[in-house]
Amino acid sequence: MTMCRVTVLVPPTVRPFELAVFCEIFGVDRTAQGVPAFDFAVVAQRPDLPIATLGAMAMVVTGGGLDRLSRSDVVAVAPALTPAFGVDHSVRQALSRALSHGSTIVSVCSAAFTLAAAGILDGRSATTHWMYTNELARRYPGITVRPDVLYVDEDPVFTSAGTAAGIDLCLHIVRKRFGSVAANAIARGMVVAPHRSASQAQWVQAAVPTPPGADDIDALLSWAITHLHGDLSVAAMARRTFRSERSLTRRFREATGTTPYAWVLDQRIRRAQHLLEERPDLTIDQITRHVGLKSAGVLREHFARRVGCTPSAYRVRHANTSRRGPSAPPSARERD
Repeated sequence: MTMCRVTVLVPPTVRPFELAVFCEIFGVDRTAQGVPAFDFAVVAQRPDLPIATLGAMAMVVTGGGLDRLSRSDVVAVAPALTPAFGVDHSVRQALSRALSHGSTIVSVCSAAFTLAAAGILDGRSATTHWMYTNELARRYPGITVRPDVLYVDEDPVFTSAGTAAGIDLCLHIVRKRFGSVAANAIARGMVVAPHRSASQAQWVQAAVPTPPGADDIDALLSWAITHLHGDLSVAAMARRTFRSERSLTRRFREATGTTPYAWVLDQRIRRAQHLLEERPDLTIDQITRHVGLKSAGVLREHFARRVGCTPSAYRVRHANTSRRGPSAPPSARERD
Protein backbone atom coordinates (compact mmCIF):
# COMPACT_ATOMS: atom_id res chain seq x y z
CA MET A 1 0.00 0.00 0.00
CA THR A 2 1.42 3.41 -1.02
CA MET A 3 1.94 5.74 1.92
CA CYS A 4 0.03 9.01 1.95
CA ARG A 5 2.56 11.74 1.25
CA VAL A 6 2.04 14.84 3.42
CA THR A 7 4.10 17.97 2.85
CA VAL A 8 4.05 21.12 4.98
CA LEU A 9 5.10 24.35 3.31
CA VAL A 10 6.56 26.92 5.70
CA PRO A 11 6.96 30.62 4.84
CA PRO A 12 10.13 32.64 5.64
CA THR A 13 8.67 33.21 9.14
CA VAL A 14 6.37 30.69 10.77
CA ARG A 15 4.09 30.39 13.79
CA PRO A 16 5.50 27.39 15.68
CA PHE A 17 2.26 26.12 17.25
CA GLU A 18 0.44 25.79 13.95
CA LEU A 19 3.46 24.11 12.36
CA ALA A 20 3.59 21.72 15.31
CA VAL A 21 -0.07 20.77 14.73
CA PHE A 22 0.81 19.38 11.30
CA CYS A 23 3.92 17.67 12.67
CA GLU A 24 2.06 16.05 15.57
CA ILE A 25 -0.87 14.77 13.52
CA PHE A 26 0.93 13.65 10.37
CA GLY A 27 4.55 13.30 11.48
CA VAL A 28 4.26 10.99 14.51
CA ASP A 29 4.29 7.24 13.85
CA ARG A 30 1.06 5.81 15.26
CA THR A 31 0.77 2.75 13.03
CA ALA A 32 0.57 0.53 16.12
CA GLN A 33 -2.69 2.31 17.00
CA GLY A 34 -4.22 1.78 13.54
CA VAL A 35 -3.13 5.09 12.01
CA PRO A 36 -1.69 4.92 8.48
CA ALA A 37 1.98 5.64 7.97
CA PHE A 38 2.53 9.06 6.44
CA ASP A 39 5.45 10.04 4.23
CA PHE A 40 5.88 13.38 6.01
CA ALA A 41 8.19 16.30 5.30
CA VAL A 42 8.48 20.04 5.93
CA VAL A 43 9.69 22.11 2.99
CA ALA A 44 10.41 25.76 2.25
CA GLN A 45 10.71 27.96 -0.80
CA ARG A 46 14.35 28.57 0.15
CA PRO A 47 15.46 25.58 2.25
CA ASP A 48 18.97 27.05 2.43
CA LEU A 49 17.76 29.98 4.56
CA PRO A 50 16.81 29.82 8.28
CA ILE A 51 13.12 30.19 9.13
CA ALA A 52 12.34 32.72 11.87
CA THR A 53 9.86 31.75 14.60
CA LEU A 54 8.93 33.27 17.96
CA GLY A 55 11.22 34.23 20.84
CA ALA A 56 14.33 34.83 18.73
CA MET A 57 14.27 31.20 17.62
CA ALA A 58 14.99 30.03 14.09
CA MET A 59 14.77 26.69 12.34
CA VAL A 60 16.40 25.07 9.34
CA VAL A 61 14.22 23.08 6.93
CA THR A 62 15.80 19.91 5.58
CA GLY A 63 12.80 18.36 3.80
CA GLY A 64 13.50 20.02 0.46
CA GLY A 65 11.85 22.64 -1.70
CA LEU A 66 8.70 23.35 -3.67
CA ASP A 67 9.11 20.48 -6.14
CA ARG A 68 7.75 18.01 -3.57
CA LEU A 69 4.33 19.72 -3.44
CA SER A 70 3.00 18.39 -6.75
CA ARG A 71 3.98 14.86 -5.69
CA SER A 72 2.08 15.08 -2.40
CA ASP A 73 -1.35 13.78 -1.44
CA VAL A 74 -1.76 16.51 1.19
CA VAL A 75 -0.14 19.95 1.02
CA ALA A 76 -0.47 21.86 4.29
CA VAL A 77 0.47 25.54 4.45
CA ALA A 78 1.68 26.91 7.78
CA PRO A 79 1.00 30.57 8.70
CA ALA A 80 3.63 33.28 8.87
CA LEU A 81 4.19 35.29 12.05
CA THR A 82 2.08 38.03 10.44
CA PRO A 83 -0.36 37.42 7.58
CA ALA A 84 1.33 37.18 4.20
CA PHE A 85 -0.63 39.49 1.89
CA GLY A 86 1.33 38.42 -1.16
CA VAL A 87 2.95 35.26 -2.43
CA ASP A 88 6.01 34.61 -4.56
CA HIS A 89 5.35 33.49 -8.13
CA SER A 90 7.14 30.17 -7.56
CA VAL A 91 4.94 29.42 -4.54
CA ARG A 92 1.81 30.34 -6.48
CA GLN A 93 2.82 28.01 -9.30
CA ALA A 94 3.73 25.16 -6.94
CA LEU A 95 0.40 25.35 -5.07
CA SER A 96 -1.63 25.59 -8.28
CA ARG A 97 0.25 22.64 -9.77
CA ALA A 98 -0.34 20.56 -6.64
CA LEU A 99 -4.07 21.28 -6.74
CA SER A 100 -4.29 20.41 -10.43
CA HIS A 101 -2.45 17.15 -9.74
CA GLY A 102 -5.08 16.12 -7.20
CA SER A 103 -3.47 17.15 -3.92
CA THR A 104 -5.55 18.09 -0.90
CA ILE A 105 -4.66 21.68 0.06
CA VAL A 106 -4.87 22.74 3.73
CA SER A 107 -4.31 26.06 5.48
CA VAL A 108 -4.41 26.88 9.17
CA CYS A 109 -4.99 30.33 10.66
CA SER A 110 -3.71 33.22 8.52
CA ALA A 111 -2.16 30.85 5.97
CA ALA A 112 -5.50 31.30 4.19
CA PHE A 113 -3.97 34.52 2.83
CA THR A 114 -1.29 32.46 1.08
CA LEU A 115 -3.92 30.29 -0.57
CA ALA A 116 -5.95 33.37 -1.47
CA ALA A 117 -2.96 35.12 -3.05
CA ALA A 118 -2.24 31.96 -5.04
CA GLY A 119 -5.79 31.92 -6.39
CA ILE A 120 -6.60 28.62 -4.66
CA LEU A 121 -9.61 30.07 -2.84
CA ASP A 122 -11.22 31.88 -5.77
CA GLY A 123 -14.93 31.06 -5.87
CA ARG A 124 -14.74 29.02 -2.67
CA SER A 125 -15.82 29.43 0.93
CA ALA A 126 -13.01 29.77 3.46
CA THR A 127 -12.17 30.91 6.96
CA THR A 128 -9.20 32.22 8.88
CA HIS A 129 -8.48 33.54 12.38
CA TRP A 130 -11.35 35.79 13.46
CA MET A 131 -8.95 38.75 13.74
CA TYR A 132 -8.33 38.57 9.98
CA THR A 133 -11.67 37.55 8.47
CA ASN A 134 -12.66 41.12 7.55
CA GLU A 135 -9.28 41.72 5.93
CA LEU A 136 -9.49 38.49 3.95
CA ALA A 137 -12.95 39.42 2.68
CA ARG A 138 -11.83 42.96 1.81
CA ARG A 139 -8.75 41.88 -0.12
CA TYR A 140 -10.37 38.93 -1.90
CA PRO A 141 -14.05 39.63 -2.70
CA GLY A 142 -14.19 36.45 -4.79
CA ILE A 143 -13.95 34.38 -1.60
CA THR A 144 -16.96 33.70 0.62
CA VAL A 145 -15.37 34.29 4.02
CA ARG A 146 -17.05 32.52 6.93
CA PRO A 147 -16.00 34.22 10.19
CA ASP A 148 -18.21 32.12 12.46
CA VAL A 149 -16.84 28.60 11.99
CA LEU A 150 -13.83 26.56 13.12
CA TYR A 151 -13.03 25.24 9.67
CA VAL A 152 -14.39 25.02 6.13
CA ASP A 153 -14.42 21.82 4.08
CA GLU A 154 -14.36 22.71 0.38
CA ASP A 155 -12.76 19.40 -0.56
CA PRO A 156 -10.06 19.29 -1.85
CA VAL A 157 -9.34 22.68 -0.26
CA PHE A 158 -9.64 23.03 3.52
CA THR A 159 -9.15 26.13 5.68
CA SER A 160 -9.30 26.59 9.45
CA ALA A 161 -9.57 29.36 11.99
CA GLY A 162 -6.71 30.17 14.33
CA THR A 163 -4.45 28.03 16.45
CA ALA A 164 -6.29 25.06 18.00
CA ALA A 165 -8.89 25.00 15.22
CA GLY A 166 -6.09 23.59 13.08
CA ILE A 167 -6.19 20.46 15.23
CA ASP A 168 -9.91 20.11 14.58
CA LEU A 169 -9.42 20.53 10.85
CA CYS A 170 -6.57 18.02 10.59
CA LEU A 171 -8.52 15.44 12.60
CA HIS A 172 -11.50 16.07 10.30
CA ILE A 173 -9.32 15.39 7.25
CA VAL A 174 -7.91 12.20 8.80
CA ARG A 175 -11.44 11.07 9.68
CA LYS A 176 -12.69 11.83 6.18
CA ARG A 177 -9.77 10.22 4.37
CA PHE A 178 -8.92 7.33 6.69
CA GLY A 179 -11.87 6.85 9.05
CA SER A 180 -12.77 7.55 12.66
CA VAL A 181 -10.54 4.79 14.04
CA ALA A 182 -7.43 6.63 12.84
CA ALA A 183 -8.72 10.07 13.85
CA ASN A 184 -9.70 8.92 17.33
CA ALA A 185 -6.31 7.24 17.84
CA ILE A 186 -4.50 10.46 16.98
CA ALA A 187 -6.80 12.47 19.26
CA ARG A 188 -6.14 10.06 22.15
CA GLY A 189 -2.40 10.39 21.61
CA MET A 190 -2.66 14.17 21.66
CA VAL A 191 -5.12 14.18 24.57
CA VAL A 192 -7.58 16.38 22.69
CA ALA A 193 -11.26 16.10 21.88
CA PRO A 194 -11.66 13.77 18.88
CA HIS A 195 -14.18 16.05 17.25
CA ARG A 196 -15.53 19.58 17.37
CA SER A 197 -18.13 20.54 14.84
CA ALA A 198 -16.97 22.82 12.04
CA SER A 199 -19.98 25.04 12.73
CA GLN A 200 -18.89 25.78 16.30
CA ALA A 201 -18.19 29.48 16.85
CA GLN A 202 -14.54 30.61 16.92
CA TRP A 203 -14.95 32.64 20.10
CA VAL A 204 -17.40 33.72 22.76
CA GLN A 205 -18.30 37.41 23.08
CA ALA A 206 -18.01 37.42 26.87
CA ALA A 207 -17.27 35.03 29.67
CA VAL A 208 -20.35 33.03 30.59
CA PRO A 209 -20.81 32.45 34.33
CA THR A 210 -21.70 28.92 35.29
CA PRO A 211 -25.32 28.98 36.42
CA PRO A 212 -26.79 26.69 39.05
CA GLY A 213 -27.54 23.31 37.56
CA ALA A 214 -25.12 23.78 34.64
CA ASP A 215 -23.86 20.25 35.09
CA ASP A 216 -27.16 18.98 33.72
CA ILE A 217 -25.98 19.87 30.20
CA ASP A 218 -22.83 17.78 30.62
CA ALA A 219 -24.96 14.93 31.92
CA LEU A 220 -27.37 15.39 29.02
CA LEU A 221 -24.56 15.17 26.46
CA SER A 222 -23.20 11.99 28.03
CA TRP A 223 -26.68 10.46 28.09
CA ALA A 224 -27.46 11.50 24.50
CA ILE A 225 -24.30 9.82 23.17
CA THR A 226 -25.62 6.47 24.44
CA HIS A 227 -29.19 7.09 23.24
CA LEU A 228 -28.70 8.27 19.67
CA HIS A 229 -31.31 5.74 18.56
CA GLY A 230 -34.00 7.42 20.64
CA ASP A 231 -35.95 10.67 20.68
CA LEU A 232 -33.41 13.49 20.96
CA SER A 233 -35.67 16.32 19.92
CA VAL A 234 -35.31 19.64 21.71
CA ALA A 235 -38.61 18.96 23.47
CA ALA A 236 -37.44 15.56 24.73
CA MET A 237 -34.10 16.89 25.96
CA ALA A 238 -35.79 19.86 27.61
CA ARG A 239 -38.06 17.51 29.54
CA ARG A 240 -35.07 15.46 30.66
CA THR A 241 -33.28 18.53 32.06
CA PHE A 242 -36.46 20.11 33.49
CA ARG A 243 -35.91 23.19 31.35
CA SER A 244 -38.03 25.00 28.83
CA GLU A 245 -37.07 24.43 25.19
CA ARG A 246 -35.87 28.01 24.94
CA SER A 247 -33.77 27.71 28.08
CA LEU A 248 -32.25 24.42 26.93
CA THR A 249 -31.37 25.80 23.50
CA ARG A 250 -29.71 28.86 25.02
CA ARG A 251 -27.76 26.85 27.59
CA PHE A 252 -26.85 24.19 25.02
CA ARG A 253 -25.33 26.79 22.73
CA GLU A 254 -23.39 28.31 25.62
CA ALA A 255 -21.95 24.90 26.49
CA THR A 256 -21.24 23.54 23.00
CA GLY A 257 -21.19 26.50 20.63
CA THR A 258 -23.93 25.01 18.48
CA THR A 259 -27.63 24.09 18.55
CA PRO A 260 -29.08 20.86 19.95
CA TYR A 261 -30.21 19.79 16.47
CA ALA A 262 -26.80 20.36 14.87
CA TRP A 263 -24.97 18.62 17.72
CA VAL A 264 -27.24 15.56 17.69
CA LEU A 265 -27.05 15.23 13.91
CA ASP A 266 -23.28 15.48 14.03
CA GLN A 267 -23.09 12.75 16.67
CA ARG A 268 -25.41 10.52 14.63
CA ILE A 269 -23.28 10.85 11.51
CA ARG A 270 -20.14 10.12 13.53
CA ARG A 271 -21.77 7.01 14.97
CA ALA A 272 -22.83 5.94 11.48
CA GLN A 273 -19.22 6.31 10.32
CA HIS A 274 -18.04 4.11 13.17
CA LEU A 275 -20.64 1.42 12.48
CA LEU A 276 -19.86 1.44 8.76
CA GLU A 277 -16.21 0.81 9.60
CA GLU A 278 -16.61 -1.69 12.42
CA ARG A 279 -19.88 -3.56 11.75
CA PRO A 280 -19.94 -5.07 8.24
CA ASP A 281 -22.80 -7.30 9.40
CA LEU A 282 -25.19 -4.35 9.69
CA THR A 283 -27.19 -3.16 6.69
CA ILE A 284 -27.56 0.54 5.91
CA ASP A 285 -31.18 0.35 7.13
CA GLN A 286 -30.03 -1.18 10.43
CA ILE A 287 -27.38 1.49 10.88
CA THR A 288 -30.02 4.12 10.16
CA ARG A 289 -32.12 2.77 13.04
CA HIS A 290 -29.07 2.49 15.32
CA VAL A 291 -28.30 6.19 14.92
CA GLY A 292 -31.90 7.36 15.20
CA LEU A 293 -32.54 8.77 11.73
CA LYS A 294 -35.90 8.36 10.03
CA SER A 295 -34.82 6.58 6.87
CA ALA A 296 -31.82 5.45 4.86
CA GLY A 297 -32.53 8.33 2.49
CA VAL A 298 -32.20 10.84 5.32
CA LEU A 299 -28.94 9.18 6.40
CA ARG A 300 -27.58 9.34 2.84
CA GLU A 301 -28.50 13.00 2.49
CA HIS A 302 -26.84 14.17 5.72
CA PHE A 303 -23.93 11.73 5.41
CA ALA A 304 -23.06 12.93 1.91
CA ARG A 305 -23.30 16.56 2.99
CA ARG A 306 -20.91 16.09 5.91
CA VAL A 307 -18.59 13.33 4.73
CA GLY A 308 -18.62 13.88 0.99
CA CYS A 309 -19.76 10.42 -0.11
CA THR A 310 -22.61 7.95 0.43
CA PRO A 311 -22.62 5.52 3.38
CA SER A 312 -22.12 2.59 0.99
CA ALA A 313 -19.11 4.23 -0.66
CA TYR A 314 -17.68 5.07 2.77
CA ARG A 315 -18.06 1.44 3.86
CA VAL A 316 -16.23 0.16 0.78
CA ARG A 317 -13.43 2.65 1.31
CA HIS A 318 -12.98 1.92 5.00
CA ALA A 319 -13.88 -1.78 5.09
CA ASN A 320 -12.21 -3.77 7.87
CA THR A 321 -9.94 -0.93 9.00
CA SER A 322 -9.77 -2.44 12.47
CA ARG A 323 -8.15 -5.57 11.06
CA ARG A 324 -5.88 -4.30 8.28
CA GLY A 325 -5.43 -0.63 9.09
CA PRO A 326 -6.92 2.37 7.29
CA SER A 327 -6.62 2.47 3.53
CA ALA A 328 -4.97 5.49 1.96
CA PRO A 329 -6.56 7.38 -0.90
CA PRO A 330 -4.89 7.11 -4.32
CA SER A 331 -1.61 8.95 -4.03
CA ALA A 332 -0.72 11.97 -6.10
CA ARG A 333 2.02 9.88 -7.68
CA GLU A 334 -0.53 7.22 -8.70
CA ARG A 335 -2.80 9.90 -10.17
CA ASP A 336 -0.06 11.44 -12.30
